[in-house]
Amino acid sequence: MTTTPSPTTRIQRDKAPGGSATAKSAAARRDAVLDRLEQSLTEVGRAMLRMGIPPEALAEGEHVDRSGYWAMVRLDEVRGGVRLSDLASSLELDLSTVSRQVRNLVEAGLVDRDADPDDGRAALLTLSARGRDVLDAVRAARRQVLGQTLCGWTATDRDALVRALGRLADDLHLGTER
Repeated sequence: MTTTPSPTTRIQRDKAPGGSATAKSAAARRDAVLDRLEQSLTEVGRAMLRMGIPPEALAEGEHVDRSGYWAMVRLDEVRGGVRLSDLASSLELDLSTVSRQVRNLVEAGLVDRDADPDDGRAALLTLSARGRDVLDAVRAARRQVLGQTLCGWTATDRDALVRALGRLADDLHLGTER
């Protein structure tokens, strides 16, 4: 004759030290999803680094590396001129690193350095007209690569990706400010 375990016996059997089997299973699933997310974001980051600055976006003999590209992106976002120290802070890089990068961009004619009207000792950095043209060309080339990559995706899937990545970026940014 078989006996049906009492409710108390079933509960005790389902519980493991440190929490219920259900809670441990949910935690394991969450960890697996987070592991996969971290791996996927790492692979996307690597792919974007490999994409770099598409050479077809630059004029003959022109060179912009990834660091210069990001400095140009930040300067484009500011639109009113920014001090070197503020640019370094927004890029979360050491001032000396950004100083070298900006010097190269100024020498290439991609960034303008003008006296700060509020403080003659300081300079304001802005994207030059040529810098804006280069930035637009690089963005267009990168969009083309992304467009080709996502051409098999539905509009709904592309929109969902943009929303999810935007939310993740916002939440990660907020998390670093806490």
